[in-house]
Amino acid sequence: MSDSHISQLQVSQLPGERGLQVIGAVDLSTREIWRDALESATADGSPTRLDLSELSFIDTRGTSMLLAAAQRQPGTAPLAIIRPPTVLRRVLAVLCPDEPAQIVIEEQEAS
Repeated sequence: MSDSHISQLQVSQLPGERGLQVIGAVDLSTREIWRDALESATADGSPTRLDLSELSFIDTRGTSMLLAAAQRQPGTAPLAIIRPPTVLRRVLAVLCPDEPAQIVIEEQEAS
């Protein structure tokens, strides 16, 4: 396996609403970007949406950061994740079998 692959992560505002679009991979080399994005998106406790439809990979630490960000949200303002990759759905199902109230999975595309 070659080490020539360089992970990239792009995070941008969702047009016309509160939230972020995430493109690329969350791993050791992009973890700081991911952490900063989650912290800024959830800082004020408002409902937040994360479009993860173009997330190609997320490691276990990145998933832990996502869960921690969701737990910082008040119960009435869940963190909505839009079209997360199948592997993330599976990990969340194992880690949170009762689907925590702080995370809502949405299937529609972000507007």
